[in-house]
Parts: sequence; C-alpha cells; structure tokens
Amino acid sequence: MTINLTLRRTYNDHPRPEDNDKFWSVDCDGYYVASLVLVQGPADQPPDWQWNFHLHPGRHGNGVSQATPLSGRAASRDAALPDIRRAMERYLEFIGPDGWAAHVNHMEWLKERKEATRRRENRA
Repeated sequence: MTINLTLRRTYNDHPRPEDNDKFWSVDCDGYYVASLVLVQGPADQPPDWQWNFHLHPGRHGNGVSQATPLSGRAASRDAALPDIRRAMERYLEFIGPDGWAAHVNHMEWLKERKEATRRRENRA
C-alpha cells in the first residue's frame, strides 16, 4: 500500500490566531490518522512537537503498541514527519488491509453522524 500522508491545520480560526500554526492533523489517503501539536514542556526547555496516532482498526489493532510507537516527540514539525511516516508504515503493516478498512469505515461513520447532527440542528 502506498502511503499518502497529508498535513492540514486543525484550526483555521483558533481563538488565539497566533496558535493556528501549532495544531495539525495528519491524514492518510484523506482519512484522519494522527495529530501533531506544538507543546510547551518545562519552562526552562523549548517547546517541542508531539504526535499521537488515533486509528480505529477494530480487532486488528490488538497488540499494535508493541509493533510501533503510537506517539512521539521531535524538536521541529519537519523533524517529526519522518517519525510519523515510519510509524504509519509499521502500523499499516501490522493491521493489514482489514484493519485499514475498519478505520476507514469508522471515519465514514463519524462523518455521517456529524452530518446527521448538523441536519437536525438546521431543522430546529
């Protein structure tokens, strides 16, 4: 499977506009798989970038945390990207096509649920 990862801003209208560039989503083939956020650690250290996977591969994900890290840190956003790609490649290898299909189905279900909620709110 060819892995097409895309970064997109999580917030385009964050309450603090100066924070817009600190929150990113990582998509694989158009489906959300991870977050990448600039976080401030201890006051005497510079901030770093933390990434976390959020996949829902159903039963195919059992034991995945032993196969690959599900989170990590890097000094810069660009430095985090190769780590995310390597982890995603291992993750997909572990869960296989069935696990990826389970994640895609879950994301489609979330999308439909969100659209149904929006339709209900617009009728009210």
